[in-house]
Amino acid sequence: ISSDAILIHRLFWTTRLPRKDLQSADFVPRAMRKSLRTCGNGGFFSFTGFYWSKSLGAYRAYVTDLQRTVVLHYNKRTVIVSPDSPEDFIRELAL
Repeated sequence: ISSDAILIHRLFWTTRLPRKDLQSADFVPRAMRKSLRTCGNGGFFSFTGFYWSKSLGAYRAYVTDLQRTVVLHYNKRTVIVSPDSPEDFIRELAL
């Protein structure tokens, strides 16, 4: 986590999620349960791409551990990530 972004280190690049407009971050284990993959990868090293669920609506996922999912709510989108320590991750964001 930097002062202005959440950096997601992937195999060949880093994805940058801006902290601007981030409204909340909630530790929700297994948040992707009962989700449909609309476009993306569904389990080959990670769950990445676009998904949909009844509870979250459309969202983007960058997840390697389905038990450690954190739901990031932005003004106009939702993103799910899986940091090593979800509680520390949320504390460091200090929303």
